Amino acid sequence: MTQTAINYAKVLYELGISKNMVEEAEKIMSSVPELKGILENPTVSKQKKHNIIEKVFPKEMHNFFKVLSDYQSIEETDDIFAAYKKYYNEKNGILEARLSYVTAPGTEQLEGIRTFLMNKYHKKKVDLMLTEDPTIVGGFIIQVENYVTDWSTRGRLNQLQQKLVRR
Repeated sequence: MTQTAINYAKVLYELGISKNMVEEAEKIMSSVPELKGILENPTVSKQKKHNIIEKVFPKEMHNFFKVLSDYQSIEETDDIFAAYKKYYNEKNGILEARLSYVTAPGTEQLEGIRTFLMNKYHKKKVDLMLTEDPTIVGGFIIQVENYVTDWSTRGRLNQLQQKLVRR
């Protein structure tokens, strides 16, 4: 992710454009790949690009996409959206985490995990992505950025194997 993408993401956040509008624009960009090609194309006039932007994107996003188009930064939209999400979460005290499991946890267990993560990372909210993974045999794995908490049977077996090999 480039510093330019991070800067654009911060500007997008500071403009006060709602997260829903940004997500809608991201969805449009990803669902119509030809759009990025047209907005990047130097042979398409600036006015035509602006007209396309006004027809396709939510009104709140028009000026932002016009600036991206005018400064040939459309190719950075994927990174901008990723940086925006990260910056938005940081500013709003939201932690993103992934929970891998064999058996889906119940509501109480999920709330316990969320509470544990909120306390550990001092966040107001936890967005938990749930992923079924039968290869972990049992238990669960929680991943937050580069930090992994492994309470899986597979992880425990690996730890035991390493201890036995060291002896």
